[in-house]
Order: sequence, then structure tokens, then C-alpha cells
Amino acid sequence: MKRRLALQSLAGLPILPQIAAAQPSPETEYPVLAVENTEAAANPVHRFLTPDQFAALKQLGQILMPAFSGRPGAVEAEAAEFLDFLLSQSPADRQALYRAGLDRLNASAQQQYHKNFAALSAEQAAPILAPLKAPWTYNPPKDLLASFLREAKMDIYKATVNSREMAQAQAGGRRRATGMNPYWHIID
Repeated sequence: MKRRLALQSLAGLPILPQIAAAQPSPETEYPVLAVENTEAAANPVHRFLTPDQFAALKQLGQILMPAFSGRPGAVEAEAAEFLDFLLSQSPADRQALYRAGLDRLNASAQQQYHKNFAALSAEQAAPILAPLKAPWTYNPPKDLLASFLREAKMDIYKATVNSREMAQAQAGGRRRATGMNPYWHIID
């Protein structure tokens, strides 16, 4: 076995000078490319919701998950933008629930205050969001608005607490004992 390895090494000797000549010298300067995070390169495009529906979802997120104690809320975490993308890839029944629910929010706001849900304050929106105060049960509510609000509340919460902004706020510039921050970055 050693003899075979020695013969293989000898067979490669004639190419050594060519390999050495092909190596760059230590003085060679290579261009440094600027690296940009792919998520920070552009603003998200609205994919699924209409502008009125999107504004209502954003306001709903602001009311349900406001920023507090230096932690980002749903607006800062861009939960509405994420949910808009997620809904564009969701099953048809989920899409229908969100469209109908957001339209119902806007219709209720128009009926009570003569403006869209996005223009309401938290105090004005409280009567419309009253179904959220009902006790939770395993069976989903029969009312369309109540069913939508229940799903949207959980989705907004999950999108906010699992966002990059929340991870950065929780880390506070420090690293965990494992040496990793809780948010995983995309590997290109």
C-alpha cells in the first residue's frame, strides 16, 4: 500500500511548478464586495390584500400588539407585511376568512364612525373588537368576525414574536451562552 502511494506522489511531481506559478502572490489585492442582507434590500410588495384590507390588518396589529418597554410591536415587526405574503401562499379557505374578516372590520367601522378601520383609534375600535373578549373554547366561533379575529390575533402574535426585530430587541446586543442569537439568518 505504501508503494502505491509513493508512486502516485511521484506521478504528480511534474505538475508542481505549474501549480506554484498559478498561485497568486501575497501582494495581489482582491476586490471587496459589499454584502447586503436580502431582506433589507427592498420594501415588501403587497401580494394578496387590497390597500384597504392591508391598512385594516396593520391597524389591527397596532391595537393587538403595540410596542412596549423597548420591544417592537406588530407594526415595527412588519407583521402585516409578513401575513400578506403568507396569505398569498395559504389555502383558499384561509384567504377567504381573512378577506371577509377584514372587509367586515372596515364595514363595521364605516357603519359606526363613517371611516375605515385603519383610521380608528384603539378606543373607537374596542366595540368592534368585542368578540375577542369572549372566553376561548376549542370550537371555533360561529360568527365570521369572531372567527377571523381569533385567527388574526394568533397570527399577528406569532408574526411579531418570531420577527427579526423582536429577536434583536430581546438580544439587546448581547449573545447567548450558545454563541448564537435566537433569530436564524438566511444562508445564501
